[in-house]
Amino acid sequence: MQTVETFLTPAPAETIWHVLADVSRWKEWTSTILDITPLTGNGLRVGARYRVSQPGLKPAEYEVTACVPYESFTWVQKMAGGGLFATHALRPKGALREVELSFFSKGLLPAAASFVFAGKIREFVATEARCLKEKVERLAADRLA
Repeated sequence: MQTVETFLTPAPAETIWHVLADVSRWKEWTSTILDITPLTGNGLRVGARYRVSQPGLKPAEYEVTACVPYESFTWVQKMAGGGLFATHALRPKGALREVELSFFSKGLLPAAASFVFAGKIREFVATEARCLKEKVERLAADRLA
């Protein structure tokens, strides 16, 4: 299963990255997060681990497996035989930035979990994309004012 949400925004890449990379503060701008606690110190980087608490789900541990500042990061909830992956990417698109949030599973057990929670996953990814767009555009407008 894979869920992808994209949006275009005039917000600068620096603003978008600042919001995305500050994962401990996501609960301030999206209702899909109750809490994100760093387990390996501060700073989004490969190897960093976080405990993620979301409504209606058991808390889960995610590990950052890829991180290119101002471009993308991926973190994974490891499970037997694979994992649940979430990627957050931004790309230039003319004068705008395209932001893509995706969630996908690899492996039998993760695929089964994705199937069971498919509706919640789609809802969470859509909500996070909408809220992220609102947050970064509000920040960008405030900086211009």
